[in-house]
Amino acid sequence: MRYYAIRVTVPETGEILVPNLFGQPGFTRIPFDDRTYTYTSLNAGRTPNDLGGTNPAAQEIALDIPTTFMHTPIAMSYVEVRGVGLAEISQGSDLNLMNVAIYGGMARGLPLAKPEQSGLLASGQIAKCIGNWMGTQQCLCMYVQYGGSSPSSNQVTGVPASNRTAAVPTTNDLPANIVFQWKTGQPLLNAIVTALQQAFPQYVIAGAITDTLSSLTGPDVSGFFATMKQFAEFINTRSLSIVGGYAPDKTSYRGVTITLKDNTITVADGTVTTPPKQIAFNDLIGQPTWTQNFEVQIACVLRGDLEVGNYVTLPGGPATLGSGVSGYLPTPPLNALTQPLKTQSQFQGTFQISSIRHVGESRNPDGRAWVSVIDLLYLPTPSSGSDALAVSTVDSYPTLYDASNTAGADSGGNKYGFYVPQ
Repeated sequence: MRYYAIRVTVPETGEILVPNLFGQPGFTRIPFDDRTYTYTSLNAGRTPNDLGGTNPAAQEIALDIPTTFMHTPIAMSYVEVRGVGLAEISQGSDLNLMNVAIYGGMARGLPLAKPEQSGLLASGQIAKCIGNWMGTQQCLCMYVQYGGSSPSSNQVTGVPASNRTAAVPTTNDLPANIVFQWKTGQPLLNAIVTALQQAFPQYVIAGAITDTLSSLTGPDVSGFFATMKQFAEFINTRSLSIVGGYAPDKTSYRGVTITLKDNTITVADGTVTTPPKQIAFNDLIGQPTWTQNFEVQIACVLRGDLEVGNYVTLPGGPATLGSGVSGYLPTPPLNALTQPLKTQSQFQGTFQISSIRHVGESRNPDGRAWVSVIDLLYLPTPSSGSDALAVSTVDSYPTLYDASNTAGADSGGNKYGFYVPQ
């Protein structure tokens, strides 16, 4: 069954806004609880893994949530909740600047549903909430933006970040004020982490980059950036020019990227990879297709377990259409000439996720109305020679800074949770 959950919280207190609590019209603030949401497709207290946990009378929602690297253009996310009451519509503007987290995927129930693939789609701040009543349709339209917390928001109150600490975006009124200083002989990753942990002290910072960017050999580099997007653009451009020169070849090296999700800032450049997730053939809606050079696009059933910067592997061999659902679906007869084309992906191999767009209407019966459209970057085989960049794989990116780890020093002698790569 299609699953969604929307949690709107008050930035200063973390309280959750719940509509029509005990029949009281409008929104009521209640203390934070992991199983409480503002709007959800589940029955009270249930999870996506519970059989029969879906509420068939849940309100309809429509969503369009794009995510990508911080240095690329980021569109504002959109969520519409339909079938709300007049009291909620009249209080719509009260949701402006509230924190919000949106979860989605599939709940247990249908034969091919995979609850383990559900998760956080996006978190941020409601830039504008509009209540509307047109004909018989009453709805709340929320425009969500993200991109890094400002230091004057609730993320720096001294409370360590948690799964309820939304990534509030920087604004003209509350800029991030990122100060970057890269001194001669200093590793670039060290300078990036220092700048980010000063601007965003309540977020975990993780990642790894190539040794080619290990130390600055020229004069000191410094800069001031109002937003994380500006900072990410500068770091990506600068790393490309160092490795690739005046006209870098982005097909072999794409520069240092910064991503933000689930209270973790990840700094990476593709030379250190994490284990890829396998995309099953029955996860795909249609076949993968080229969108441009070295970029492939796939559509899957809506899922929240993938992040921008992750790696995925497309199915490499023929699939058994009835696999895993014996007793539910018969295996249709296929012509011997077309069977290989219909039962396997036309693209194989490992790719990096460059962007994800979650699109859905919870009550639309079309299977294409609840999907995640994923853009994948082809990973070329590293060339040999002295200029080749070494590529390694780790189980997970090392933690470079953690606000909650402030006791003593780590194995490298670094205090306050700050880790300097060796």
